[in-house]
Amino acid sequence: MSKRLLIIQQAANKIPGNILETAARHKVKLRIIKLWHQNAVIPSSLKKYDGLVVLDSAVSPATGGGVRKNCVKEVITKSFAEDRPYLGIGHGSHLLAASQGAVICDNSPHDIGFITGYLTHKGREHPIFHNLPDKILLFKWHRQIVMPPMPADIDILAASVSCQFEAFSIVGRSHIVGLQFLNNAAALRDVKKYVIRDKKWLSPREEEALPAILDEAARLGNIAANHFAIIFTNFINMI
Repeated sequence: MSKRLLIIQQAANKIPGNILETAARHKVKLRIIKLWHQNAVIPSSLKKYDGLVVLDSAVSPATGGGVRKNCVKEVITKSFAEDRPYLGIGHGSHLLAASQGAVICDNSPHDIGFITGYLTHKGREHPIFHNLPDKILLFKWHRQIVMPPMPADIDILAASVSCQFEAFSIVGRSHIVGLQFLNNAAALRDVKKYVIRDKKWLSPREEEALPAILDEAARLGNIAANHFAIIFTNFINMI
């Protein structure tokens, strides 16, 4: 029987990206809830789904988000209570960390572009990073961070020079994972969408860096996207 995943897409430009291709390759059925649509409804029951994926958000958790954001938090709480596999990306990882007591704050300067991530000892042993090197390429595009210290019941799986918590999971529940980075959208065609739609929250200096980021996406985007394809395959295999 095919595996089924529920995906919550919180904003039009925070796309599934490489998730679609990887899921199709493994014959995983997806239901995508496009939360910004007026008639979008998150299912009241998750029994039909083998796992939950929550993508990034255009709205800072520090500035609200209204009833629909509360619905996302509620479905995540329900998913955790049922011990369902969970993958949070960007803001989806922040919601995971916050559910365990972490504090999420705005970050300045914003973290954008391609950088190197380093697996921790626990990250090298974790199934989500199986078949990946100790150093992986990360695509970053966010304005919030998880503030230290991380709650004791969270294992840190990867870090970078700009973020201590690039990837993490719940202690004893390796199937519940958060990724700060957005490698699912690291291909050049996807990075272009971020550059076009998210300029409003970048500083003038960060805007000056955009041509260099697009050049990096042309050279490195497929590498980062391929890293994510392995990560998502590993997540599927954990279900």
